[in-house]
Amino acid sequence: MIRNINRSFAIALISLTLVSCNSMKSDAKKAAILINKSIEKTHELKLKEAEKRYLKAQKIINKYEEKNKTEEFYKLFVAYRDKEKKQNAN
Repeated sequence: MIRNINRSFAIALISLTLVSCNSMKSDAKKAAILINKSIEKTHELKLKEAEKRYLKAQKIINKYEEKNKTEEFYKLFVAYRDKEKKQNAN
């Protein structure tokens, strides 16, 4: 009985961790795309559009700062941001 409870708890914890990780990856990718688009719009002197995208990205980033998961989030964010920049350069 106790083994089943422990096993169920472990499975639930692993599932929650996986969902949380996927959500963080998705958010990091969204924030990276928004930041890169913001920079692009700044170069085009479309400052209102740039600001709009920047603020959306900042809202996502702040969510992870509030959860004290900044370091983990930024590693993903930087990887996606740089990958997106390279794709747009080609």
